[in-house]
Amino acid sequence: MEQAPVFSKGRDLDAALEALRPWLAARLEVARVEIDPPGYPKGAGASNETLLIRAHAGGRTEDYAVRISPGPEHQMYYEPRFRLQYDILHALFGSSEVRVPEPLWFESDPMILGRPFYVMRRMRGRVPVSMPVYNASGWLFEATVAQRRTLWEDSMRQLAAIHRVPVAQVAFVDRPEHGASGDEQQLSYWHAYADWAFGEKTPEVAVALFEWLEAHRPRTCAPGLSWGDARIGNIMYDNDFRVLGVMDWEQVSLAGPVADLAWWLLFDESLSAGQGIPRLEGLGTREETIALWAESTGRATDELHWHEVFARLKVGLLSLHSRRSLPPMAATSTRHFSYLHHACELADLVVPEVIR
Repeated sequence: MEQAPVFSKGRDLDAALEALRPWLAARLEVARVEIDPPGYPKGAGASNETLLIRAHAGGRTEDYAVRISPGPEHQMYYEPRFRLQYDILHALFGSSEVRVPEPLWFESDPMILGRPFYVMRRMRGRVPVSMPVYNASGWLFEATVAQRRTLWEDSMRQLAAIHRVPVAQVAFVDRPEHGASGDEQQLSYWHAYADWAFGEKTPEVAVALFEWLEAHRPRTCAPGLSWGDARIGNIMYDNDFRVLGVMDWEQVSLAGPVADLAWWLLFDESLSAGQGIPRLEGLGTREETIALWAESTGRATDELHWHEVFARLKVGLLSLHSRRSLPPMAATSTRHFSYLHHACELADLVVPEVIR
């Protein structure tokens, strides 16, 4: 089955390439650059527009990924710190165990492409996509059990590598305006997100979940780098089923490593049992994932339950916000409330009738 491409929304690609040619020529220090018609990432949604280009200059050919900041009409996150995505790649590339794309240039001038953008060296690999879901079709579905096991184990060890990055190396990720500690900052940020996205129409169930999270906040929340969108669909793999690169750092924070474990477990479940599809044999079970992560990081998982409730609240809010761009029938579907429903069940809260 074909993977679904993520198209740009209303961009004049001819004009974009016309603007990129002299811009890229200046960075490469050549007189002229030719750029082939661009492509797009396939199979998974994205909060930023990405163009995949091949450039020819000075007798050389290079492949790049151009990531463009979303306009307000396509903004998924509150207070998007677009530059931070580039800075975290710059901090990790070549100076940590974390495998990320090589960041090359950041452009803040919106006159070039209409929005700020940055350029990475393009990686060549494969991503287990969610459209159609990798548990039901595609290259991972067709792989052997042993190959899937290799992929899962390498993914867990790469997740652990993220969680070994010293906080001092990524101190610029800190958001002190939202609180002193990482978990406090996340609660404050997502409160603000709900106010920004829904205003007075924030669902009562979300308000109740925020109250539960505040009341049950861990007394000691382990500090550390959190990727933020830790899931198999944001990792690129080589032909040996090893991690090539960890992608999509829009939600990076200092929320601590257990936040990523909770997020990983949530998406592992929602893309298998949540869709009535069995998890592919070879991919770790919930228990195996927790055990390997704990072994690889040397960290306890005492905070996991709290972070799992929080993860479902976050995804529920994102889902409700994103439904505004869906067709009317889909936008009115109560399936958007399923994450909030599960969060209530985990928190032992009464599930409101509207989301049952």
